[in-house]
Amino acid sequence: MSGIAFSKINLTNLIDHHIALLERFGIKDEVPFSLIFFSLEDRKEIDSLEMFQRILRRTDAIFNHSNHYVVMLTGTDWNGATEVLSGIQSFLDQKPYDNVVTYPDDGLDAKTLLHKLNNIVEENCNITTDLFQ
Repeated sequence: MSGIAFSKINLTNLIDHHIALLERFGIKDEVPFSLIFFSLEDRKEIDSLEMFQRILRRTDAIFNHSNHYVVMLTGTDWNGATEVLSGIQSFLDQKPYDNVVTYPDDGLDAKTLLHKLNNIVEENCNITTDLFQ
């Protein structure tokens, strides 16, 4: 297992590309994916990106900036995503927040999904990050 790290500038493009693939193969309603957010804002851990890469699947995409992380969990519905996020938050000894959005339920394009995730994160964690832009 090893999640793949991407630059934050690729977040929107990768999400829209993944949606285009689902639409191209006619499976957009059959194969959800989720975006989760967590932060290490209160910690300055060494090699934290590498640590998360090791615990996530090879099909998961990790985007980070300034100790904030968005992970795209392919083939994962809301229940699965909340389970993954809960495990990460528990490992980090953080208060659990449902910082999760799922395609297609929460949006049909990257802009909508990221806007909704941004609103959830601001409400739950009082964090504003340029990861969503």
